[in-house]
Amino acid sequence: MSSLSARTLCLGRCLRQRRQPELEAQALRSFSASCGTSNSSGSSASTGATDAGLVFAGLSKSIHRGFKFDRMFPSDDLDPSSVLELDQLALVSMKTQDVPRGVMEKVVTLLRDFGQKKDLERYGRYMLKKQRSRTSTETPSVLPSEFLPEGESDQNGPIAKLRKNPAFKDLFAHAGVSSLDDSTLRRLAIAHKEDRRHILYQMFWSPEAALTYVAHRYPATWAVNFRVLHELSRRAPDFSPRRVMDYGAGPAPGLTAVQEIWPGVIEYATAVEPSENMTQLGKYLTADLEMPAIHWQRCLYDAVEEPFDLIIASYVQIEVKGQASRDALVKQLWSRLSPGGVLVLIEPGTPTGFRFMHHTREMLITRVGSGFHFVAPCPHEGMCPMALTGKDWCHFAQRVRRTPHRVYCKGSTRRFMEEEKFSFLCIRRSPGPRAKYQCEAHAPTAHEKTYFWPRITFPVIKAGGHTLIDVCSAPQNFERLSVAKSKAHSFGYRWSRQAMWGDLWRFPKRVARPEARAYIPEKTREHLDRLAKNAWKALKWDEQEPGFGDEKERDKQ
Repeated sequence: MSSLSARTLCLGRCLRQRRQPELEAQALRSFSASCGTSNSSGSSASTGATDAGLVFAGLSKSIHRGFKFDRMFPSDDLDPSSVLELDQLALVSMKTQDVPRGVMEKVVTLLRDFGQKKDLERYGRYMLKKQRSRTSTETPSVLPSEFLPEGESDQNGPIAKLRKNPAFKDLFAHAGVSSLDDSTLRRLAIAHKEDRRHILYQMFWSPEAALTYVAHRYPATWAVNFRVLHELSRRAPDFSPRRVMDYGAGPAPGLTAVQEIWPGVIEYATAVEPSENMTQLGKYLTADLEMPAIHWQRCLYDAVEEPFDLIIASYVQIEVKGQASRDALVKQLWSRLSPGGVLVLIEPGTPTGFRFMHHTREMLITRVGSGFHFVAPCPHEGMCPMALTGKDWCHFAQRVRRTPHRVYCKGSTRRFMEEEKFSFLCIRRSPGPRAKYQCEAHAPTAHEKTYFWPRITFPVIKAGGHTLIDVCSAPQNFERLSVAKSKAHSFGYRWSRQAMWGDLWRFPKRVARPEARAYIPEKTREHLDRLAKNAWKALKWDEQEPGFGDEKERDKQ
């Protein structure tokens, strides 16, 4: 470009910039004149409007209006403080956590006084291999459910054939399973098959083994308990436990987390731990907690006490042999809850731990009925959609700092953090917001709205210009959402870039794939479609909503 043409282009820009205020002022004078004369006569109003149109037409040629923020979307009429509160409630996952300083100092003192660092590390590697052999050998599979019509559609299945065979009639009666449905029998069969593979698994806690467990597992178990209880306190602010029990307490990381979440609230605390060595370590680590003296007992039936407001059973079912024994334990813990109390169950984030949670979930839904609700992680009380994929399982992760390497080296000295995978259920013994209100819009408070939000079940896929989010949502959907950068801020793109695995999704859903994992069996998929359609018409629709009449006519045809 020549110097003359460059000077001409620069001069044209300067003239347009100088002319800009004149055009804007002229448009405002013409618009005010048209508004002022509109009340006097209709002809003058039309003339003023024509002049204003001409002026604004000329103005639009000199102003660029192609920016994305010029596109207006309907506002949700929320003030900034309400939006901030909703965002904070949706961020339930936590970043790297540190064990309380006072407790970690006690752990370091124990390990330094005991010495024999190499022996403890060697025993820790052995303990880790033994626990992995119990928790990490099961492959994911499709788990039976009460909501699937297995007994009706599969009349020629293996269990149906056994029921029809007279030779097995006495066997069903002797086993006491004649009244059980096919899905329950299938779950019991899977549990028995997996338990038979680990019939010799049992942990003995000698003084060295108990101290190794504290050095190897205490930070991870404390971080998981703290993360679960932190979400409980955020989403149920009316819940303030006075009486707490930690079943299978070990060194009591659960009670330490309870004291961190609800300081000065606990009036009575019980820890059930059969190992004497674990009990001694737990008493030492919890001696300085700001709560009344903890009552330690070896068995659940050592004392008949009043109901508890909060019962924690973390990493317990993996130690119990037999599904019947695990069911009896869950029933006993549930019977000791007070009305409005919460039962927290935590297991390793493996297919085995998820199977325990799924079985407990199905048992509560079928036998308890509507007298409870899931606080977390489930956004509904229906069938678990992730149990039907055959390749995925519901689990989450929490990062925590390890025990210092100078006293106990868990692995590489370059890694001072670890990520603990876990599956959990947080169940409250009272009807929840999903039973009280029909939809999220009817919930009056922010924390009650969170019970209708989908759960992010996998890390967010952050692609260029958009994000992909796999969520579990009501009624029983496991779907993939897409959030594009070109959409408005109210669609949550910026928030999705910061969302963590396990957070809640509070923004509008744009479903990119109705099945986040497209490998659900065809028969199961057809039944899920029928269930979703019935729930869509019976629970989520009002007759006043647009499209209800068309859908009703389509069903009649």
